[in-house]
Amino acid sequence: MRPIPDRVTTMSDQARLPGRPEELDSHLTATPFAASLRWAVHALVYLLVMLTAGLALAPPASGHGWVTVGLLALFTAVYSVGARRALRRPAGADGSWRTLSYLLPSIVIWAFTFVVGPDTVWIAFGLDFAVLYALPLLGGLLALALVTAIAVLGFTAWSQVPAVGEIAGPIIGALVALAVVVTVRALQREVDKRTRLARELAAARDTIAEQTRAATTAAERDRIARELHDTVAQSNLSIHLLLDAADAALDRDELPEARSLVQEARAAAARTGAQTRRFVDAAEPDVPSGAGLRAELQRLVDDAARVGRSRVELRCTADDAELEDLPRSTSRALVRLVESLLANVTQHAEASRTMVTLEVEGAQALLDVVDDGRGFRPEQVAGFGLRSARARAASVGGSLVIESAPASGTAIQVALPLPQEDSP
Repeated sequence: MRPIPDRVTTMSDQARLPGRPEELDSHLTATPFAASLRWAVHALVYLLVMLTAGLALAPPASGHGWVTVGLLALFTAVYSVGARRALRRPAGADGSWRTLSYLLPSIVIWAFTFVVGPDTVWIAFGLDFAVLYALPLLGGLLALALVTAIAVLGFTAWSQVPAVGEIAGPIIGALVALAVVVTVRALQREVDKRTRLARELAAARDTIAEQTRAATTAAERDRIARELHDTVAQSNLSIHLLLDAADAALDRDELPEARSLVQEARAAAARTGAQTRRFVDAAEPDVPSGAGLRAELQRLVDDAARVGRSRVELRCTADDAELEDLPRSTSRALVRLVESLLANVTQHAEASRTMVTLEVEGAQALLDVVDDGRGFRPEQVAGFGLRSARARAASVGGSLVIESAPASGTAIQVALPLPQEDSP
């Protein structure tokens, strides 16, 4: 039986699980690759602006040069304000139409610089990258055509006979920028895809780790509950019943009987203390094997008979060698199951006779606990004792079957599998 986690996955939890692109995309921050490309484009534009300003102020300096520098300063201011606002949004591979709010004014200011001189044609190469990278593909192509046309017309306007290079230069620059940006965008999409996948995997890993911790906590809580129920709780029940019997013996003036019962209660209290210390120290209890296992089961049967004032018998058909070969986990489960099931009989069955049978048959150990008590309807009763016994059997790969009916007693059979040696 698998332990039931204390936290059930709800629909709201499923909404937070990985594999939902809409949620991941809404929280997807710019990848380092995308941010670096955006800064590289801005750096190229600023570098070309400084180069153009240097050419405009190169000796012999003139008033036209200072006008060009002033227009470039205005261009830089408009471009920088818009670029700064754009930096607040994630850098995607498809661009945004909102960048037209600063790209279009920047292109217009740059176009006016050709009225003063042709040197600002160098800035066209930077604007080619800026518009292609900042705008969607269609907008980028239209803006690229506009920048190229302004560069060609503005530069050739200052030549009486335009050379082929004056026309081809801006066009070749635009084509180079288009090829680079298309390639970079494809690469950026792949990087974004891998980044999203990595984050989904990280989210899935965290979810699995959280669920594993919850399941481990639930399993450990169930284990502790079973240990307490099968050891300390049963010992306390025995002590109470022994003391009640001693009190009844005193009422009957049977002092020797009362003293014997108190001694048994004291011994049970000592066992309880030892079990508690072992539990606190997380130490494995000593699990007997062979004849020791038979003796331990007999002690549990005798204790149940004394406490319950009923006839409890043990019939163990397995010999000492078969008991010696039982795995440690199986021996421990048998001891705890007998202790727990007999406690249930003592506390609830009101039986006059109980038979405990243990046998090793083939590849399994079979434990039967049968009483002639008042019985019950198994489908209507799910007490912790029976659930704990079923979980105890399942913990070593076994099963527990209950047959009972009102006024017809109860028969419980536990089948625990045994490891088989491989044939040579």
